[in-house]
Amino acid sequence: MKIEDWIAPENIGLIALGVVIGAIALVGVEAACDADVAARAQSSSNLLTGAPVGAPRIDEEMLRCATLPIEQADDPKCRALWAEQRRKFVAPPPEPADDAAKPLDMFPSAPRALEKPAPTTAPKSSLSPRSE
Repeated sequence: MKIEDWIAPENIGLIALGVVIGAIALVGVEAACDADVAARAQSSSNLLTGAPVGAPRIDEEMLRCATLPIEQADDPKCRALWAEQRRKFVAPPPEPADDAAKPLDMFPSAPRALEKPAPTTAPKSSLSPRSE
């Protein structure tokens, strides 16, 4: 098919419509990209620097003990503090509870497959065969 067939006078309107739709789509994509870049730049400038708000405060005594020179490493207060921290973070595992021997029931509301269901009695119906 030749280009002259495409640019026939009756097809000029369709070509113009295609060009307009393409230009509108291109402008829309460009605007969306610009808005995304602007939003990312604004959000990165609003980031807080420094320690997080919820960060625990370091105890002054612990900080003092951590910065002691090696010559003063036998400070009794620091030894007691380090022993307390060791007990806190390296505690022995707790004793198992009494129910640890029982198997874990992952689905307590589901009926057991191996257990027999409780016998149920059918309700007595008030409809009885009529004898005439």
